[in-house]
Amino acid sequence: MRYIKLTFALLVVVLAIVFIVQNRVVLEHSFQLRFDIMLVKVQTELIPVWVLLLFGYFLGAFTAFLYFVVHHLRQRQTIRHLRQNLEVLNQELKRAGVSPEGHGSAEAAATSHD
Repeated sequence: MRYIKLTFALLVVVLAIVFIVQNRVVLEHSFQLRFDIMLVKVQTELIPVWVLLLFGYFLGAFTAFLYFVVHHLRQRQTIRHLRQNLEVLNQELKRAGVSPEGHGSAEAAATSHD
């Protein structure tokens, strides 16, 4: 899977380079962003198109990064809760006199009844 991700990432980079080379003249055009709502009027200086594209790319990468960080933290929290539940269940099994090791003790108990 790691090689598939690497190949896909390299393909995206190559396609981006080809896009930039073939559209260099268009990407050098400049424009101005304006925000006009009733009393608030804001406008930027002239911005080349390539700056806006880079900004959008990095904004998307940052958003994806934040999503995966939150997802990772939630997974860690779930794992922590599951481990705590496992410890509680193991303690209950010890109090009941059953070995918390799993199937080995159940098989031994089944053969002792025969």
